[in-house]
Amino acid sequence: MTVDHVVVLCLENRSFDHMLGFLRHPDPTYQGLLGGGVHGNRGSDGKLVEATPDAKSVIPYGPDHSHDAVMQQLGYAGISAAATNQGFVRSYELKASGRSPSTKGGLIADLMRRFERPTTNPAGARRGPLVMRCMSPERVPVLTTLAREFAVCDNWFCSVPGETWPNRNYLHAATSDGEVNIEIRPYRNRTIFELLEDNGRDWRIYHDDTPQVWAFPRLWDSADRHAKWFPMERFYGHVAAGDLPPYTFIEPNHRPPVHTVDRLSGASAAAARSDSQHPENNLVSDAAYDGYVDDVPTDFERGEQLIARIYEALRANAALFERTVLVITYDEHGGWYDHVPTTARVPAPGRVHASLPTRVMHRLWRTNATAFDFTTLGVRVPTVVVSPLIEAAKVDHTAYEHASVPATLRRIFAPHAEPLTARDAVAATFDSLWTGSVARTDLPDLSQYAAGPAATAPVATAAVAAAEPGDTERDWVPDYYREFVSQADEVRRHLQKVREPETEGLGPITSPEDGHAITQEFQRAAERHRGARGTSSARP
Repeated sequence: MTVDHVVVLCLENRSFDHMLGFLRHPDPTYQGLLGGGVHGNRGSDGKLVEATPDAKSVIPYGPDHSHDAVMQQLGYAGISAAATNQGFVRSYELKASGRSPSTKGGLIADLMRRFERPTTNPAGARRGPLVMRCMSPERVPVLTTLAREFAVCDNWFCSVPGETWPNRNYLHAATSDGEVNIEIRPYRNRTIFELLEDNGRDWRIYHDDTPQVWAFPRLWDSADRHAKWFPMERFYGHVAAGDLPPYTFIEPNHRPPVHTVDRLSGASAAAARSDSQHPENNLVSDAAYDGYVDDVPTDFERGEQLIARIYEALRANAALFERTVLVITYDEHGGWYDHVPTTARVPAPGRVHASLPTRVMHRLWRTNATAFDFTTLGVRVPTVVVSPLIEAAKVDHTAYEHASVPATLRRIFAPHAEPLTARDAVAATFDSLWTGSVARTDLPDLSQYAAGPAATAPVATAAVAAAEPGDTERDWVPDYYREFVSQADEVRRHLQKVREPETEGLGPITSPEDGHAITQEFQRAAERHRGARGTSSARP
């Protein structure tokens, strides 16, 4: 049977071992943490900290996942050296104690550092072992069930040892355009969406919140392409109607605050319910962490619910599902421990498209990073491939990276098209996973997890009282999300420039509430564009 639809869901910042390391897989070759041997890291005190299956859904400090920190976690002594994966505990010690390397570089940053008064939290250094705590299978029942019942890729690495945005860019464009950390700017690289479109294949993007894929303005700066963007809730109706394009990309809801959602009410509270599983969407204070009990829903559980809802929607339409492949992956490891070092050498993707002003700005003010040649990968991330055409309990040891997504889509839907970059030209494709000629009917039932926690479920009072540093949504914004707010303002300015009527009254985007407002207006404009094409349905 042929595959007519590929759906990709990319969640946030979890390593393979952190999520699936303690899965008891029936295949003895599965590269988890139960295959014997000691898996651990030494802290600054020299003591060995072993990986354990007792992670909570919350964390007091988000692990560092900047490029320089990841290189430390991987244990690189230099770019020509081999990765050892022995720096995770020490990296988290630095982050928790406020001693992480400066996140900014360039002439301006160098000047500013002369006047900085760094704040430290020496007591946080004791928290280093937390980064070695992994999820027990019972904490991730949806992901572990799908990993056992379909195909799990236990050698899938993020494309860059660095942050979220460059790794997501590899999913879309097989390059990060020379970036290893988050840089807010328009990316002009050709994407897999455009390649498919040029070869007569349609695509859609589903999202709730300010999506990172907004970073590619060519995907939404024309009416026809803007019309291909949908609110996530529309996905389920489209699946029920058997209406999916060849390629569907799903971006989770990133929007904080996320653990202390009872601060809000009504529509705002519903909008605030992120489900990306980003560690900084699941923070409690240091004082609250030890006594915290996982008995209330957080962003982490909502991420599991999102996976289950997508899967169950597909399972409910057997005729569609038997021609569909669902890929669940994570953009990067988020600073969490993984025991498998990357050994692959990969080609640099090629020419950087950054504009001259961008290159000049990098000299003056940029995200700090050591020199990097883009010929080695980052940390291993969980990736599960789901389809009735895939046999149960399949383990794929092939070395994949995020450029494998555009490489596979090109192979399936546009086999004669040129690759996007040198990276997807050689990336392994995962189309060999579905070899069955008859669709399976023995599919697991995950409907109990798709229902998820009640929309009004409370958050533990102790955790709310201890949340830091502020009491309002405007004050309590994780560092990573400030980049999404900045990007939302870039989108606002562009849409106002092209006179999108829905955005004319919006002022500068400075908070998550504002970001949600531009998302709503963006979605209204998309609906208007669909109506202008003669229909308000999903079909082009």
